[in-house]
Parts: sequence; structure tokens; C-alpha cells
Amino acid sequence: MRTLKVALHQMNYTTGDFRGNFERTKASILGQPDADLHVLPECAVANYAAGDYLLEADYQQAIVHWTEQYRLLSEEAGTTIAVGTPLRGKVQGRKMGNGLVVFERGRAVLSQFKTHLPNYDVFDDVRWFEARGEQTGADAEMGVLRFQAAGGPVTLGFCICEDIWFDDVTHDLRQMGAEVIVSLNASPYAIAKGNFRRRLFAQRIQETGLPLVYVNQVGGNDELVWEGCSAIMDPAGAIHEMAIGGEGGATVTLADEGQGFRLTETQAPVQLTDPQERYLIVGLGLRDYIEKNGFQDVVFGLSGGADSTLVAALAADVFGPAKVNAVMMPSPYTSSGSNTRAAEFAAGVGAGFSAISLPITVEYEAGLAKFRNAFGRDMGSLADENLQAQIRGNTLSAISNDHGRRAILGTSNKSEILMGYGTLYGDMRGAFNPLKDLYKAIDVFPILEMRLAQAQNPDPLFARIWEGAFGKPLEAYDAKAQAALRAVIDVEPSAELKHNQRDTDSLPPYPRLDAVLWEMEDAKERQTDVEIAAKLGEPLEFVRDIRRRVRRAEFKRFQSPPGPKVHRKSPTTKDRRFPLTARFTG
Repeated sequence: MRTLKVALHQMNYTTGDFRGNFERTKASILGQPDADLHVLPECAVANYAAGDYLLEADYQQAIVHWTEQYRLLSEEAGTTIAVGTPLRGKVQGRKMGNGLVVFERGRAVLSQFKTHLPNYDVFDDVRWFEARGEQTGADAEMGVLRFQAAGGPVTLGFCICEDIWFDDVTHDLRQMGAEVIVSLNASPYAIAKGNFRRRLFAQRIQETGLPLVYVNQVGGNDELVWEGCSAIMDPAGAIHEMAIGGEGGATVTLADEGQGFRLTETQAPVQLTDPQERYLIVGLGLRDYIEKNGFQDVVFGLSGGADSTLVAALAADVFGPAKVNAVMMPSPYTSSGSNTRAAEFAAGVGAGFSAISLPITVEYEAGLAKFRNAFGRDMGSLADENLQAQIRGNTLSAISNDHGRRAILGTSNKSEILMGYGTLYGDMRGAFNPLKDLYKAIDVFPILEMRLAQAQNPDPLFARIWEGAFGKPLEAYDAKAQAALRAVIDVEPSAELKHNQRDTDSLPPYPRLDAVLWEMEDAKERQTDVEIAAKLGEPLEFVRDIRRRVRRAEFKRFQSPPGPKVHRKSPTTKDRRFPLTARFTG
């Protein structure tokens, strides 16, 4: 009987940290000593999220140098490593090819370029890479590897990420004699993508009759998050999938008893609820942005509303309360209930995080008086509201700047960001906004409900997955924090920038608004306003007004802080490429 022990290494890479990335990968490889073959993600050496660094000559030289270190590691460890790395292509200079190399005990036994370069949504492969079809000679060829495994040789076929989404590459590898397909990936997270990806893999497996090894990156890089979920699937329908969000290696055995290679052990995919999964993903994005950029802790405004409370809960769970600094900044319009909710929640999460009260009334009234003295009249209502948000933003900036490495977290949700319901240089100020791709009704409130339920009646699966991803448990909530969170969920949303204000004074009710926004932004097919109105049973002018407001707010989104992509289309510069100056209204 032939057996093949494959080590899946889903790693969390930082752009430009070549030594650090290599050392953490080396530790993972040495931690799986029984493996015959170690498989790393796509672009493991360079980090797939390197952007235009991939076009820089010194970065390319570093890629070549550190790719050589993997060859030496394979020799040192006496093993075989398949590593994703850019390769020198036919153009010596501006572009390299997205490729892979297999090193066997110090020898390069196979190298191959990626065939299909994605150039849609967040992907810009055509900008950064050459494809296999652009190469000449041996570089243009695709090969298989005759690999000596226990009990006899096995023929392996390799591909890279997008290649598995088409049937031609796997078909050609099967025709060339491949018995196992190995796919190196850097496939970022989006809602529902995991199940879609598994169905696609099952289709490739059915077409070829071959098992598929899938290794994916994990962790956050700027606005993209990789969930991992590296797996092996076989033609019998068995699967062994690593947990979502966790970094590390796992060795899985394939065995051939005469009918092709099959898994000898299985591990079902983790099935979290939608709110649990989204909380985990934005947590990964938040953690890695803050830590990879060298920030020591975080600060944000805590109002007692849903958005800032969710940011507070998330930050405490990700970093621990000791690194969480909240500032309550009441104005003359802030209700006593908001102050109480904010204070009691902060005090009752874990050991309690730092939450100080810095009222803005004095600065606010001074600003109103200064305007009145200069212009002989009171400022308009909108300017009055924005002034409060900007004073709060200035306060957070002063605290951040005084500390030096304390990052401001944004607290605006996707519904507000799309509609432009926020103040530039005020509440939209920040280093990173974990809520940037979370709708108010679709995401924020369900996630808060989930987190409250987790505090009251913990789901052991979610607790285990969280601790595996973050190396720390979710924080406990005392009775007052639980009551405060319940009150946050139940209170009607309000920016509290004038007397008796409600969000519905400026926006439609969030469930109704989010339904329209989701159809505009995240539905698979692009739709006209007429089609959306008919689908939702909404007045056409209602839909058109929302569309106009979304388009008018593009300049605000462009200046807003980055945040993790969650939905199919996020309000980030990676997903949105609209001009800031335009007059198209539809």
C-alpha cells in the first residue's frame, strides 16, 4: 500500500518581514517531522498581499534570496517543500511570475507559473505578475512530479489558487498522470465563499477522480483577511479541514489500497453561525492590522450605542482589556442612559478596560461662541452636529498622539459609510475601522446578540475556535455588563447630536435601508434601481434616493480609515474604484 503524508501549513505572513515569515514557517515545518511533503500557501515567500512592492527591484531581489533559504531548509530538514513564490519571468525587471517551486532535499525538482491571473474584485494579478502563457521554453510548460512516497512512487500535479477555479489545469494535470492535485492558495475571505469553494473543489475532484490538497493563507493584511481552512478532499467525499482562523501545520495521510489515494482520517469543516464567523474575521483583521503596524494598544470613543459597544467588545476579546482605552465624551445632548451603558459595560468586561469621561461641553460651547462672534449668527444645524464629532475626533487624536503608538479605532458601520452618514475628521477618524464592512441591521445587531448569548450561555465550539485563533479566551461579562449590552441592543439608534435625535431623522430604518444597500452592493448580479425596487417592493424614488446618496459620499469613503473586507463587495479602496469627481446620477 502506498501512503503519502502531507503537511498543510496555513501561515500568517507580514509583507516585507522575510526573515520573520521564514522563521515562523520553518518552525511549522520542523513541527511536522513525519510529513513526506510540506505545502505552503501561494506567494508564501513574498506575501500575496505585497501589492506594488512586487514590482520593486529590491523587493524582487529579496524574494529570490529568501526562496533560496527554502531550498536550504529542505536540505537541512531532509524533506520536500512546495513553496509559493514569485519567479523570474520572460521580462527581467518590472514583473515576476506568480509561481511555485518544489524543493526536495536541497534540489529544485519542479517549478511552475500560475496559469490564470485573477483581475476582478480585490485581485490585481495582471498588474503584478506574468502568467504561464506569457513565458517561453520550459517556463511555459506545466509538469508533474514523480515523488517517492512510502510503499512506492506517486505522481503529483501542482497548481496555484485561481487555477483550481477552472477545469483546464486540473484536466491537463490528470492527462499527464497526476494522482494527487496540490493547490497553493491565498484566497481571501468573503461571506459564503467557504461553502462555494468546497462545492467547486468537489466538482474538480469529480471531473478528475483525484484527491485535492488545498492550502490557504490565514490572517489579516490591510483590508483583506484570509481564513485558512486548508483541507484535503478525496473522491469518496471525505474531507480533512483545518480550523478557521488558526495558524499552524497539520499532517494528513492519503493512502492508496489499489483504487487511488483516499484520506485515512477526516475532520469536518467548522460550522460557525454567521455572526460568530463575522466576529472572528473582523477580529483577525483588527488584530493583524494593529500588531503588524507596531501599535501597542487602541483607543476609541465609547458612546453607549451599538457600534462603539461592538468595537469595545471586539477589542477586549482580541487584545485583552488591558490594551483597550475608551473615552466617553458626552455633550449637552448625551443622555444619562448612554453614559450609564458605556460605563457599566466597560467596567464589567473581563477585568474591565480603561474608560474615562472627558465631556466636550466647554469646547463645544466655545466653538459656537467663536463662530457667532465671527459671523454674527449661529452656525447651521449640520455644522453644529459636525462640530461635536470633530471635537471628539480631536480629543482621540490628542490621546493617540500623546501616547505615540495608540491606534484610534473607527466606529462607523457599513450602512452609515455607504450613505455618507458620518463626519470627516470626526467620527470617521481612525487608524482602522473593524466595522467598515458590517451593515447595521444585517451584521452589527446580530453580532451583538451573539456576543451577549456567548456571555450568558457559552457555545463551546465558538469558544474553542476563538482561543485557537487568538491564543486567548473570550472575555467574561459580569451581570452589569450583560445588562448594559442588552440595553444597547434595545435602545433606538441615535447619534445624540441634538435634542431627541434619532438616526431615522436622517436615514430610513436600518432593516429597510440595509435591504436596499445589500442589493446595490453585495448581490451577485448588478441590478438597476428599477429591478431593486421591484424585487423589494419599494418605491422607485426611495431606491433612487439611496443610490444618489451613496454616489455623493464617495469622497468620504475614500478618506475613511481602512477596515476588513467581509462581504462580497466592501466599501474599501480594494473593492471600490469609482471616481471621486462625477455627476452621474442614473
